[in-house]
Amino acid sequence: MKRSRKDPIYRPDRFEYLQALLTEYCQTDNVGDKHEIVANLANFAYNPVNHGHFQKLNLLDLFLDLTDDEDLDLRRMGVMGLVNLSVNPHYRSKISQQSELILPLLQSHDTETLISTLTLLYYLHPEGIGDANIRRTLEELNSKSECSRTNNLLALLLRTDTS
Repeated sequence: MKRSRKDPIYRPDRFEYLQALLTEYCQTDNVGDKHEIVANLANFAYNPVNHGHFQKLNLLDLFLDLTDDEDLDLRRMGVMGLVNLSVNPHYRSKISQQSELILPLLQSHDTETLISTLTLLYYLHPEGIGDANIRRTLEELNSKSECSRTNNLLALLLRTDTS
C-alpha cells in the first residue's frame, strides 16, 4: 500500500506535535491529563517513524523516569512506552543499560505492569535470560503466578539454555 503525503506519519509537524505533548506533560498538574499524554506518547513509540523525534526529545528518559513513579497508571504506561521503543536496536541497547530501573517492576502486584515488564525483558533478551539473578527472580515468579498470560511469558523467558 502506497502512503500519501496526507498520511499523518509524513506530516512535517510530527516533531512539533510530540514536543507540544511533552511540554504539556511537564507543565500540567492534572493527573488525568498526564495519563492521557503518556498513553499517547507510549502509543506513538510503537511507530518507528517517530523514533528519531523521540530521540531528539529525550522521551526515553521520560519513560524510564516513570518506571518508579508513585502513580501506578503512569508507571504502567511508562513500561508500555519502553516495550514499544525496544523494537528499535538503539533504544533496546539504552534500555538494557537501565536494568536497575526495570528489574524492580518484576515485583509489581499489578498484572499489566508485570506483563509489560516481562514483555520488555523478552524483547531485551530474545534468546533467553542468562543472568542468574534475573533467572532466579523469574523462577520465583513462575512458582507463584496463577495468571496464564504471566506464565506464558515466563515460559518464553526461561525456555532457553543460554550457556
